[in-house]
Amino acid sequence: MLRSYLRAGSGVAVALAVLELALRPLASPNLPPIARPGDDSIGSPAVEARQLEEGIGKAHFSLAGARLTGNTAIPDAATIVILGDSHVVAREISDDQTMGAWVERLARKNLQLVNVRQYGWRGASPPQYLLVAHDVLARWHPTQVVVVLDGDDLGADPLNRRFPRMRILQNDSVEIVSSPDAAAAARQDHYSTLATLFRIRWQQVLERAPKSVRYWLNVAREVRGPEPDAASLAAVPRAEVKALSHAFGSRLLIVYTADVRATGGDKADAGERRLLDACAAQHVRCVSMRQLMLSARRNGFVLRGFSTTTLGVGHLNAMGHELVGRTIWSEISRQDPPNTAKLAQQ
Repeated sequence: MLRSYLRAGSGVAVALAVLELALRPLASPNLPPIARPGDDSIGSPAVEARQLEEGIGKAHFSLAGARLTGNTAIPDAATIVILGDSHVVAREISDDQTMGAWVERLARKNLQLVNVRQYGWRGASPPQYLLVAHDVLARWHPTQVVVVLDGDDLGADPLNRRFPRMRILQNDSVEIVSSPDAAAAARQDHYSTLATLFRIRWQQVLERAPKSVRYWLNVAREVRGPEPDAASLAAVPRAEVKALSHAFGSRLLIVYTADVRATGGDKADAGERRLLDACAAQHVRCVSMRQLMLSARRNGFVLRGFSTTTLGVGHLNAMGHELVGRTIWSEISRQDPPNTAKLAQQ
């Protein structure tokens, strides 16, 4: 009997080892490095991150967490910085498919010598971009700073969800609220791809489980702050635009990636309208992707979702990144910024 148990145990161990080895080319045991713009440098070694949660993707990052574009950097070229959440992390697509890669290629095709540095934080919102603004400007002196927003950024999330959060003060000014447990949020290294994938899937199951089941399993919930009142919610886009404009000045471009799925999404929601109104009031360049995404859908292209996920749901796919990248370049080239244009044909 003991021998049978040992054989069974050995068989299970071998099977798990084989599965681990088979998964390694498809998924990394660790998440990419956390973006630290102030510590970043062109030419630093690349870190590879693989995932199969949405399609099958292989991405590369600098040691300081910049999402790489796959293009060769041009010495002494102007720099464009793109800031955003997991849409900018873009683990789901290859380097040359990212919005920043498209901006670089289109700029260089038009004889503009440009490098793009992309920094994304999973689950981030504008308080994160305000927190790193000084480091971004001091490190790169960018000619353009593109902030990519979505619907979650225009509601309660920046006020009461993940840290850093923001507090709206008088005259729509913003105060950044950092996490009291910042040390606990440090990146942890793991060594098993299989264990990492199991942990991700288990977390997804728990997120969809009834409250009674979560309570019985004693699952820790994400700690949110107080639910904001209607006046605070209405002030979020105004406060964000004002703070971002103050932080980045005339180099700022805000791009709103509307939630256009396989169906619906034809009309702007309240948050988007408030964002565009705030941009107009603050004289900030701002573009919504909604109409462009709807036009693409009418032509048969859905810009979210992957082969292994629901069509139209989730992160931007390669076509979505291309459209955003082309839109960013169109907005930048329309302005024809002198600091960039002077570099042509050098």
